[in-house]
Amino acid sequence: MANLRDYYRRNFLYQSHRLMLPELREKVVHTCSECGFFVQVAGKTETRPGCAAIIPYYASLAGRVPRELKVLEVLQAVGKNGLEQVLAGAGPHRQACGLFHLKMDK
Repeated sequence: MANLRDYYRRNFLYQSHRLMLPELREKVVHTCSECGFFVQVAGKTETRPGCAAIIPYYASLAGRVPRELKVLEVLQAVGKNGLEQVLAGAGPHRQACGLFHLKMDK
């Protein structure tokens, strides 16, 4: 065996046995689509998924996060660069980020 450290680094079965802190489990187990900040950003012709945690009003939990936001509302709140971050930050099947809050559906 050439190098024991390389053996464990390349072994995919061994990589799945990692220790995880209990408070991080919630973020690892859930996806973006289960997050309360996951919204659909609606433009004129298309609707894309986005993360409302970038918008300060929703990140502070001052207001309820709607299921759909208009592009103009996002542009007014965070500007053009912020809109790019909102659209780049979320995907329905992506692993949840550190700002994860479980969606409260009624």
